[in-house]
Amino acid sequence: MAKLKILFCGDPVLRKKAQPIKKIDDEVRQLLADMAQTMIEAPGVGLAAPQVGAPVRAIVVRTEEDGPLYQLINPRVVNCKGVDEGTEGCLSLPTLQGIVVRPAEVTVEALTPDREEICIQADGFLARALQHEIDHLDGVLFIDRAEEDTLGWMVPDETEEGGYRIDPTTLKEVMQAFERLSKSRKKQESES
Repeated sequence: MAKLKILFCGDPVLRKKAQPIKKIDDEVRQLLADMAQTMIEAPGVGLAAPQVGAPVRAIVVRTEEDGPLYQLINPRVVNCKGVDEGTEGCLSLPTLQGIVVRPAEVTVEALTPDREEICIQADGFLARALQHEIDHLDGVLFIDRAEEDTLGWMVPDETEEGGYRIDPTTLKEVMQAFERLSKSRKKQESES
């Protein structure tokens, strides 16, 4: 398994609608295995194929360290109900968080790497993670759904209980920050 490079906000792949996977083969299974390793090492609770530069409909999700690892192909939300408000972050927008309102419960249908149909009924954090990752497959980032006045950077701060403070920001400042980061990353890659 290989650790993959996670793309940051501003990369055009993140804004494109991913293509359905028509054939589940060893290449698709390897992509999912590599995505899972990348997500765990990041560390994160979910990762979508577009985040690693693969414009296909595949996600991995694991919300608890010892919980089940979902490797889902062509996932789709087929039912949802209720309303839940919660804080989200994203590996493609490191250290940024914001409050997003989503359905509280979802039913997701997908295929597994073994070509089996799976139906997941989820609520709470798992429901949120699944919706967040499926959004990536449609070119939607959590900042598109977040209440703008809740966006903030997590900044290390020993005086805070959790070891971090939240510095409020705006969507415009977020986009400028990731544009600078993208330019810096491209420069580093061209020099190596």
